[in-house]
Amino acid sequence: MRNKVKMSLVHYKHFLLGVCAFGIFIDIFLFNFASDLITLFLIGLWILSVWLYKFEGRVSVAGALAFSVICPFLLILKKEPIAEKAAIWAYMFLVVGVGQLLKESFVNKKNDE
Repeated sequence: MRNKVKMSLVHYKHFLLGVCAFGIFIDIFLFNFASDLITLFLIGLWILSVWLYKFEGRVSVAGALAFSVICPFLLILKKEPIAEKAAIWAYMFLVVGVGQLLKESFVNKKNDE
C-alpha cells in the first residue's frame, strides 16, 4: 500500500516541494496572522516531501538553522511579527529534524544488531 501511494506521488514531488517552500515564504512574509491550520498543512507537505525525496534529518535541521539565522536580522529591521513567524518555522523544522534523526538512529541501531 505504501509503495503504491509513493509511486503515485513521485511524479508530483517537485510540485509538492515547491508548494511547501512557496507556502512557507507566503506565511512568513505576507500573511499578517498566524494560522495553526496553515502551519500544520505546510508541515505535512514538508514531511511528505522528506518522505518522497528521502531527505536525511540534517536537511530539516539545516532549514531550522536558516530560519534561526534570519530572525535576528528581522528583529534589527524592526519586523517583529515576521521574526516571530520565522522563529515558529525554525521550531517546526527542528521538531521534524529531531524526529527524523531519532528514526535514523533507531534504524541504524537495528541494522547494527
